[in-house]
Amino acid sequence: MYDNSLYKEIGNKKVKEFIRKIPKDIKDNCTLRRIEKGKIVVLKEEEIKKIYIHCKGQMRVRNEFENGFIYDFASIEPISYIGVMEVMANKQFYSSTLQTTTDSIILEVYKNDFIDWVNEDHKLALDMLHFVSNKMYEQSLKTGEVLAYPAIGILINYLINIFENEEKGEVVLAKKREEIASILGFSVRTVNRNLKILKDENLVFSDRKGICITKEQCEKLYKKLDSIKNK
Repeated sequence: MYDNSLYKEIGNKKVKEFIRKIPKDIKDNCTLRRIEKGKIVVLKEEEIKKIYIHCKGQMRVRNEFENGFIYDFASIEPISYIGVMEVMANKQFYSSTLQTTTDSIILEVYKNDFIDWVNEDHKLALDMLHFVSNKMYEQSLKTGEVLAYPAIGILINYLINIFENEEKGEVVLAKKREEIASILGFSVRTVNRNLKILKDENLVFSDRKGICITKEQCEKLYKKLDSIKNK
């Protein structure tokens, strides 16, 4: 059963009406959850076990590719259905990473419960069709307008911010690679690959204990970031 206190925080009347009309057997097995700004909701290539219905806040859709680029190509607002397009296409894994850009509230529904619900509720099925069609149409209009960022540039910017916030001559970031990957919306492989590049260029010191950045290295990271932006 979902948290009624979170339900009261939702100001969107359409969302509240949607939740109110959820069949009791589904409602008893779903969860309203708060997600802080900057957190990952789903990661690309994770197995789909739940459908997430976006009820409050804003999120961005991010895709990571083998060429080392990160594409931020859409932002979503309530009501949005996360995982629906993949399920409708009979796929087993999320196609993109979603990350909150504000504090948000989502409704978690188990995938099989959601499929049963859609099969029984023709209006919901039509809503799903409209949602997926609208997103595909929006993307067709924005072809060529996506924002592309090299992953290494995003990582460098993150490391610079960490260094500046500490206000020390030398900073040690003791976070695990998995945690950094989660914060940035990358795979661990991407974090490892780009940290190796920075380490090989003597822009950071990196080992199993963490990442060390000196003031001199931070200045070089700034120059590296500028060169990436100006390409």
